[in-house]
Amino acid sequence: MHDPGLNHPSLFPLRENQSSILPVIRKILNAMRGAILPRLGIAAALTELQKILQADSFLFNSFTPPTDDSILHQSAPLPQGLQDCLQGNTFIPDQSAIRFSAGSQYAVLICEVIRSQSPLGLICWKNTSWSPEDIELLQTVMAFIATIQEHDALQRRVLGESHYDFASNLLNWDGLKDEMERRIPRLDREGLPATLMVAYIPGLTDIAQKNGFQAGEDALVQCIALLRKAVRPTDAVARLSGNTFALWMDGGDRFAMAERAERMTAHGIPLLIEPPTHLPLYLGLISREPEDQETSPDTLLERATQALHDAMDEQKKWRFSYEAP
Repeated sequence: MHDPGLNHPSLFPLRENQSSILPVIRKILNAMRGAILPRLGIAAALTELQKILQADSFLFNSFTPPTDDSILHQSAPLPQGLQDCLQGNTFIPDQSAIRFSAGSQYAVLICEVIRSQSPLGLICWKNTSWSPEDIELLQTVMAFIATIQEHDALQRRVLGESHYDFASNLLNWDGLKDEMERRIPRLDREGLPATLMVAYIPGLTDIAQKNGFQAGEDALVQCIALLRKAVRPTDAVARLSGNTFALWMDGGDRFAMAERAERMTAHGIPLLIEPPTHLPLYLGLISREPEDQETSPDTLLERATQALHDAMDEQKKWRFSYEAP
């Protein structure tokens, strides 16, 4: 590896005013926040960075040169000449940037330490050499990316032991399953059925990207409010994924739940955001009869999810599991 020099003019468009880097960073951060998941936010930030610097990028996590298993994001394949420069090197994360070149391509490697994980490496390359302003921008963005990776890993560990979805304040599947197992003995003693409903709202997770971060948050809150109104206050509601929910209704037999499913799907999910949006609602349902000792919560979820898929395949709004072929 060698340093091609620092005197080459930068492609960084705002290099004449050092303070002008702030609007650029703000634009990159807005792209990050507009994404629904951390990995999508990182990809959005690197895409903005690519436009600003007119450079390709390659993000990986490893102590050694990148492999297919360590790639987190790439805008283009790393040129072979640059790959050859990297082979045999061990990356020691520090505050400096490593510059190297091959042919007409000038590259820079930025490393960041990640707590309890392999370090992050970002390789960017373009047809001109890198200025100090370019390097400062790369290091700043990498610091944000490292922070996101650390917090995402911490949140995943916390969520793995939690029974709640922090974004919506609803139960997650583990929490709902525990709630079902707690309620089922009482239902059996009283001879009551129950129904599990899996609700899918396509387009919900796209709102933040299309209409902005706040619109996505407002849409989620309104969706949850509509789902809660569709069931009794004592019924349990959970969030299974970004746009999929589960509702457990004590005492709900097939006939009553069929009427409720028809009412819920008739008008979909109207959202009072800017601009106003109307999302469809699809339901898959399964009823548990009293004293059914062979059907576990996991089985109920599997059958309700299959009923949901069958309904969508047949272009229906809802379907009960027992109707599935």
